[in-house]
Amino acid sequence: MKNSCKISFEGLNVNRLMTVLGKKGITIYGVIKQGKKYILEVPASRSRQTIALLKEKCYNILGIEFFGISKVVKFLKKHFVLPIFCLFAVIVIAVSSQLCFRIEVNGDFEQQIVCDALQDLGVKVGADLHKLNINRLQNALANKLDATYAVVRRSGSVLYVNVIAKKEIDPPIKLDVKRNIVATRSGTVVGVLCEQGTPLVKIGDSVKAGDVLIEGKRLFNDGTSEDVYALGRVTLEITSSGFAPFDGTKTVTVETGKTFNTTGVVLFGKEYAKTCPFAQYNVETVVTRLFPLNLEIRKECYRETVTQRVPAAIEECIEELKSEAYRSAFAIADFAVKDIKYDIQSDGVHVTLYGEVCLE
Repeated sequence: MKNSCKISFEGLNVNRLMTVLGKKGITIYGVIKQGKKYILEVPASRSRQTIALLKEKCYNILGIEFFGISKVVKFLKKHFVLPIFCLFAVIVIAVSSQLCFRIEVNGDFEQQIVCDALQDLGVKVGADLHKLNINRLQNALANKLDATYAVVRRSGSVLYVNVIAKKEIDPPIKLDVKRNIVATRSGTVVGVLCEQGTPLVKIGDSVKAGDVLIEGKRLFNDGTSEDVYALGRVTLEITSSGFAPFDGTKTVTVETGKTFNTTGVVLFGKEYAKTCPFAQYNVETVVTRLFPLNLEIRKECYRETVTQRVPAAIEECIEELKSEAYRSAFAIADFAVKDIKYDIQSDGVHVTLYGEVCLE
């Protein structure tokens, strides 16, 4: 890693300056001209001598930047608390890696029920995982919840728990007992499959909740009938609608002029910095990576923003209105959306979400 120093300056007779530096035995790694500004790169060990010479020759020094180990050393001298903080963080992480920070639950039981059972078994957030016996915990948890089985997996300070409940076997179907297939909601019939019974609807019919779709009755040619257990499937197309009114304005985000600046450290993927006090903001981030310490220094400038309503034509707001209408319709849609249709009017945007439900 080359330890160097880049010095930005302005002035005349730069060729003569290079000659003077050469006579002083100062190695020049490179010179870059940017308009009236020059960037001179020299060894870090000769930076003070070079800066003193530039000042002696009345050059206007604009900036000084170190690279390599010298940059790290200079940063540590300026931020002398950082090494102590890093050492403390390493110790804290080493100790805390044996503690349970989070429990994630999957499976057939609610998270609170599983967490209560784990707590009764001595496992909770903050518990010491160093001597945890996974196999013993799995058996104890399954017995406590009367479950088929439980799987516990540890990843660092997180426990992943999956508990499967015992399954009940459905009783056998009595085919000679009358049973109808009934609509549980309103919709339009888009498919009918009847295996046993008498279908009372056809494709294209509109039905409402409570309507009999396939009756549990078998009809014979002589006009007689008998009760049966209706078997089949009726597919209904169901919808959900939403509307976003247009009031002649649109929402824009503008900056207020207030700013908040902070410098933070990223250590092991976690950032340590002051929290921005603004509810809404734009942010600019400058990242400096320090090698070989594997640290990141993040300088962030937050600019506060607010939302306002300004006059607008509906054409400027179509996408925003579509999103708003979709959200209102989706909030009451308890089905998987298969199709979406928008209707744009002068007063706003209507949307209809389409899905299907199978009744058996």
